[in-house]
Amino acid sequence: MAEAALDAVRRELREFPAAARELSVPPAVPYLDEPPTPLHFYRDWVCPNRPCIIRNALQHWPALRKWSFPYLRATVGSTEVSVAVTPDGYADAVRADRFVMPAERRLPLNHVLDVLEGHARHPGVLYVQKQCSNLPTELPQLLPDLESHVPWASEALGKMPDAVNFWLGEAAAVTSLHKDHYENLYCVVSGEKRFLLHPPSDRPFIPYGMGLHQQGLKSRGPR
Repeated sequence: MAEAALDAVRRELREFPAAARELSVPPAVPYLDEPPTPLHFYRDWVCPNRPCIIRNALQHWPALRKWSFPYLRATVGSTEVSVAVTPDGYADAVRADRFVMPAERRLPLNHVLDVLEGHARHPGVLYVQKQCSNLPTELPQLLPDLESHVPWASEALGKMPDAVNFWLGEAAAVTSLHKDHYENLYCVVSGEKRFLLHPPSDRPFIPYGMGLHQQGLKSRGPR
């Protein structure tokens, strides 16, 4: 009888993700054509833990018009920044049974831009992805080009961002599977960023050994 009960539990677990998707997980991440009000954002997206893509939210940021490789070279090209260097682009990744951090190097941003444009080579894949507010601490010259926070989001969440990070990388740069413990806003100024999102109902089917456990607890600040 115990085995029969266990089989029933396994069957329900297998069926649970499909049922959860039918009830609350949309087949695609919705687009909003303009920023929501703080109430709308909190009620419809934050509380139910639903992701969304918001268009036309940063049109007033000078960064959208100014941030180009020539501009970055002229403004912060000689500034040294923390750069993650990995053999294949996977930073903070599980390899075999070990959680491996990327090598971190201090490099002038000009060198990173040279690599991205194909004018120079560097062993491994470069990714400017330092956490803990690397934008104001490492590249404060760029702060006038954007807001220090997203006002309608800050009002909805009832606090200012814990961190404001600047990310820049090659197409091969990948952020490994992880779980954040607070809300993230990822503002794309140039290029694109692709996300693979799992709803909480997928948790029983994601391998969660010691390596992934450590990785999952690595929180990331607002982008």
